[in-house]
Order: sequence, then C-alpha cells, then structure tokens
Amino acid sequence: MWNKCSTFAPKLHIIMYTKKKKDFYGLSKRLFPIVLLTFFLTACMSNSEDEVSVKNNTCFISSISFSSFKRKITTTASDGVTDSTYNQSYSATNFNFTIDQKTLLIQNRDSLPYNTDLSKVVMNMTYSGALAYIRPSDAWEEDPWSEYSSTDSIDLRVPLHIRIVATDNTERKYTLKVNVHTVESDSVKWESVVCDNAIQGHYPMKATSLKEKVAILVNDGISVAWLTHDLSGQGDWDRHITDLPQNTDINSLAKGPNAVFVNTEDGVLYSSNDGIAWEKLYQHEGLRLVGVSNDKLYAIFNGALNSIYHGSQVWKTEILDDDFSLMPSLEIVDITYPQTSSLTRMILMGNCSEEDSCAVVWSKCWTDFEDEDSESWMYYGAPMGSNAAMPMLTQLTLLHYDNKLMAIGSKSRDGEVKALERIFISEDNGLTWQRHQNVIPPSDIQGSEGYITATTDKNNFLWLIAGGKVYRGRINRLGFARP
Repeated sequence: MWNKCSTFAPKLHIIMYTKKKKDFYGLSKRLFPIVLLTFFLTACMSNSEDEVSVKNNTCFISSISFSSFKRKITTTASDGVTDSTYNQSYSATNFNFTIDQKTLLIQNRDSLPYNTDLSKVVMNMTYSGALAYIRPSDAWEEDPWSEYSSTDSIDLRVPLHIRIVATDNTERKYTLKVNVHTVESDSVKWESVVCDNAIQGHYPMKATSLKEKVAILVNDGISVAWLTHDLSGQGDWDRHITDLPQNTDINSLAKGPNAVFVNTEDGVLYSSNDGIAWEKLYQHEGLRLVGVSNDKLYAIFNGALNSIYHGSQVWKTEILDDDFSLMPSLEIVDITYPQTSSLTRMILMGNCSEEDSCAVVWSKCWTDFEDEDSESWMYYGAPMGSNAAMPMLTQLTLLHYDNKLMAIGSKSRDGEVKALERIFISEDNGLTWQRHQNVIPPSDIQGSEGYITATTDKNNFLWLIAGGKVYRGRINRLGFARP
C-alpha cells in the first residue's frame, strides 16, 4: 500500500536483447526495448527535512484574518477625577498575520492596541485540507479538539493550536499567537533619575545630548559646568568644569551635528566638541546665537538676522519675508530637522515683548538641491483662533519629537499657564499649537519654580529637569519591538 505523504520516485528500465554485439549500438533491426514506467505521486509534505513547500500540499493554512476587534477605552472627565469606561470596536484590516510554513507559527508583527479584548473573537481562515480543528495551547493532551467554524467566537487570550487534516489523515499543526501591546501606546511612563545639586533649579541651565550622553550646561555663580549622564538613566552625573567665562549666556546653548555652541553676554561666540574645552570663534557687539543647522550658524546682531557657514569668516544677512522687528528677542529657541528625505526645515521661536499675546514663529526650509542661504525666512504670524496660538512660555525649550514640534517651558508671561502644566505640540511645523493629550509631565514637577530645561536622546527618551528632580520617559510605542 502506498503512503500519500511519501514520494515514490519513477524508475525507467530498458531491457534490450540482441544476437550480435554490434547490434548493441542500435545497428540491428532486432532491437526490442521494453519500457516499464511507474506513476509519480505526491502527498502533504516533502521527504526533505530542510525544505517545506506548500505548492502541492493538501493540508496547509494560506491566510488568517480578522474583521474587527473590541477595545476597552477609559477617559477622564474635565474635573480630572471622574473616569468613564466603554468598549469600542476598531477595524483589524491593517493588522496582517504572517504564516511561517516551516515553523508553523502564525502571528501579527504589528501588535494590536492596548486593552484589546481577545476573549471573544471571530476568525477568518483559508486553508487546504479536509478538516480543520482548534484547541487552546494550554489544553491537556487528552482534551478534545473543536471543529473550526468561521462564525464561532474563539478565545485568543492564550495561543491557539490549529490542526489541518488531509483526506488520508496526514496533518499539520499550527500555533496562532496574537500580539497585543501591554501598555498604552501613546502614553508615557516616567522614571526618576538622580539629580545633581548644580541642577536643583536655582541656576541657569540648558540641556542637550552629545556623544552618547545627556548633558546640561549650568552656571552656579562660581563656574560654568558641563554635567553628563548615561542614556540608560542609571548612575550619577559626571561634573566637568569648563573654561567658559562667567558671563556666558547659558540659554543660548545650541547643538550642531558634531559640536555645541554658546555666546557670552558681550557677544563672543564659542564652540566645543565635548562641552568641556571651548574655542572662541567670533565676536560681535550684541551678538546673540539663535540657531544652528548642519551647515550654518545663525545669530542676531547689528539689527539683523545673520548667518555664516561653519568654518567661514564671512557673515551674510538673512532674507526675511516680513519686518525684522517681529523677530523674537526673549526666550529664543530653534530646531532643525529633516521634514522629508530631501527637505530640511528650521524653526525659530520665542517671545517679543510683555505686551504680546503669544509667541512668534519663523520658519525656513531648503532642499538638498539648493543653497541654504538662498532661501528666505517666513513669518507665520498669529494663527486664527486663540486656542491655536503658542503661549509666551518662559524657560522655553523647543524639541522635535515623535515627528512633531514639542515646546516645554515654565510659566507663561501672562500667568495663564503654569510651569510644566502641559507640553505643547505642533503637527504643522509650528503654524498652530495644542496641548499634548497623552504626554503629561509628572505631577510633582508641575508648577515648579526656578529654571527648567528639557531634551531628547537618540533612544526617543524625553528628559525633564525641574524643581530639583530629573525625569526620563518615552512614548511607549516609540520603544515597541516587533516580534
């Protein structure tokens, strides 16, 4: 009896009879060949242990899909106390389940949202075979299998075993694993980091990241120090006394691609590759560094916005599409980031005077195919509607995080916003602003007095330094690893 799951290779036998030796070479008319052939039959699996093919299989799964899932949603009312919980359905069409025909593991590489309910799910399965059975992976060996139905609800809180049986009773047994995020994807879990006495919030300080470290430049009234901390958040701060003068304007600290820059109150511009040893670059009366791109430095002096290429000695006046009087003069911050693969954008933001109602924003962008100094700066002006404007925050920090602009600071100049009460974001490159709904600073530093600073690192962590405390946190989905 033949087994369908084995392969019987065909053999060709040619038997030749001849009376003379020379007829063996086909010269005789008395050659009588007899050809015997057998049929080639294939079954469910190949004989090779290293090769698994589903081309001719009669028992395999070709697709698994789900039309929708339900998720538990919890919201907090405007009073900040009352919670409301409800179930919400969402489409599952964007979550693809891959089938490894060698390991027989089926799973979704992109995890389902946090709080997805897997207790009652209808599964759509396409397979080749006579019968399909399912059973939880934690079932006992003697527990019965249930026949699969496309209309029955299945509990997928534990992995599911799926048996596909061929007509000759050969079979394959798959494991279905549904991955679900264990934390809310858009929320942040804050971790406390040890705080150095120099950054208790009593002295001017500005944070950045440089050479695999988070760093803070701080002036404690005696010296200008460069404090660094490991990106892991573990351990203490390393303190380095710099050679910067006491009149260094700490808030002017800006980072370029491989160096940091800062100016003094008397208009001297310095640079450093490590934050410890600093080199004097330029000096202009009233010079205030306002931005750094990959190729240029930007500074305000002589009543204009000026720029200079790294390593050059020639400053050029920048082209503005509006009056220079609209340039910020207080809490000036900048950020440069790639907007697309070939487009770079630079944002300059700050406050002008106590009388203004909101911060001012300027923007400049250029492509890889044009000179940076050939493009002009655009003044955004106040957005339509007060809810879309950026408040005039003091101790302002501007970051590019999660593909959005993020503004963090102390209390606003009009007193309407408390220090670190909220983090503001812009999804349209600084044109309009709103309060971040998910990234909320830890409650014990909200309303902090004194100096506040913030930065990001290469691992997508936010660092907040305020009120004698240091916190490190990341939007959960930015740290998710794919299975």
